[in-house]
Amino acid sequence: MSNNKIVHFTSDEKRALLFNIKNTLEISEEEFDNSWWPLVSNVWTQFNSCKLNNGDSWKVFTCRFTKHRESSTRKENIPIKKRRTAMIRPANICHAKIKVIRMTSKKLIQIERYNNTPDHTHTLIASDRLKRSTAVRTLVMQEAIKNYPPGAIVKAVKEYANNELDLGESVKDLKRKEVANIKYKLHGPLETHLVGNIELESDILETISYLKNQEYYCERYYISQKSTYGIVFAHPKQLKKLHQYGWLTLIDSTHKTNKHDWHSDTIAEALKIILNICKNWIPGYVLMDQSNIEANSIKKVFPGLKAGENESSILL
Repeated sequence: MSNNKIVHFTSDEKRALLFNIKNTLEISEEEFDNSWWPLVSNVWTQFNSCKLNNGDSWKVFTCRFTKHRESSTRKENIPIKKRRTAMIRPANICHAKIKVIRMTSKKLIQIERYNNTPDHTHTLIASDRLKRSTAVRTLVMQEAIKNYPPGAIVKAVKEYANNELDLGESVKDLKRKEVANIKYKLHGPLETHLVGNIELESDILETISYLKNQEYYCERYYISQKSTYGIVFAHPKQLKKLHQYGWLTLIDSTHKTNKHDWHSDTIAEALKIILNICKNWIPGYVLMDQSNIEANSIKKVFPGLKAGENESSILL
């Protein structure tokens, strides 16, 4: 602060101080960047700035509700089904401004009201509803990366913000829809490398080419009744292991990667091809997750002694 007395503030108190600046605040650079500004990054947006010759700088921030320009209107002759649902926010609702001076040599930040501009014409909660702060978004992302449902993420974020961060006001009305949007933006890029090409044909051709170059046995097949393609690949060393240790076989699939909607018939055909090239594969037990698609495919290929085939027990 501006005097030598050390004062401790809760996160909600810091937010309130930076929302309506009454007196000049002086905070260390590190504390401002890490524990103050992320709490109100949603309130303010940069208006102008200046960098001085001595390395110091200042920036003027205006309230996000200022929005000098009116929103554009919807174009005519657009079909109803193709119209985006959007809310138009009026311009010039608020004219509050602050000035943030960065004194690099002293490693201090000074925050003051800019040119006697007025107070906000709205509440801090209204700013939170317009846009979530960096602090809140970081909390949501930390939970969203665990891939919990949006409702569970909202509950976890609110509990942690209230109990550990004194940030209850900032997440009081956090919505599942907001969390779902953040989760989608986070998981989309993370899972892009799992999606492959849009066309199944391109996926298969590229995969076959790569596998054959790596000396894998590779066979392509087609299931007419399901209109699906598939590929089977196996390295000679792995087939040898299947022959030696295949009495206990593990079958597993990666969650949410069945983009092309393969069914039990598709998987069963793949197992038959493997059985044909590794005739000594005699699975006594097949260990798998609780998947009806996998279980049905195993029963089709290994129906048991009554059908004159190997007896294979499924273990979940």
